[in-house]
Order: sequence, then C-alpha cells, then structure tokens
Amino acid sequence: MTITRSYRWIGSSLVASGCGTLAHMGLMELKTALHILPQFDPSSALLETLPPLFANVTHVQAPVWLLSQLNGAFLIGLLFGYVFHRLPGRSGLAKGFLLGLAGWLLLGIVLFPAIGLGPFGISLGLGAGPGL
Repeated sequence: MTITRSYRWIGSSLVASGCGTLAHMGLMELKTALHILPQFDPSSALLETLPPLFANVTHVQAPVWLLSQLNGAFLIGLLFGYVFHRLPGRSGLAKGFLLGLAGWLLLGIVLFPAIGLGPFGISLGLGAGPGL
C-alpha cells in the first residue's frame, strides 16, 4: 500500500465514520426531544461501569461524546476502511449496513449485558424498545 493510498484510506475512513457519528448523535437528540424511552440511557450506564476499571488512573474527565467520537469516528472508521473490500455487498451502503448490523448485534449481546442492561437492554423492562 503506497503512502498516498494509506492517507486516502485513513481520510475516507474518518469522513465515513464521522458521518455515522453525526447520524448517531442526531438520532439520540431526536430520541431525547421526542421523549422516546427516557429510562434507556446506555451512556450513563457505561459511565457508571467504567470508573472501577480506571481506579488507578489520574482523574481525567472526558465528556461522553469524546468516548463516542473515539470509538465511532476513529476505530470503527478505520476498521470499516480496512475491511471494506472484504465485506459482502456491491455498494458502500450495503457494506456499511452490514457492518452497522454487526455492531448493533455486538452492542446488544456483549456491551449491554456487560454494563448491567441485559441482552439488548431487556432487563430494563421496556420491551423491545431499547434493542430497536
């Protein structure tokens, strides 16, 4: 991989994931504005779970959006750029949908139970809403 191609790959990955992050932020703002599932706040549950893991780290308070941005606009974007040609599908939209679906499944099956919400947030007693 040439240096120019590497820079293009990184730049394209960051732009694509930045768009995904903006879409996620927009959906979360819409959820808040429309008062949809106000009891469902995985960001707060994550922030309550993380401090014991970093008990010996100096106190650095990062806003929640920074954690989301690091994950969404950097790591996932680079992953998407790296696996793009290996993903099934003919268009970038189809490939992005498949990666998004995989991420949703990973969150619902691994992260939500790890932060005490149960698979797809079912332990909140809110039905299928949190998973959707």
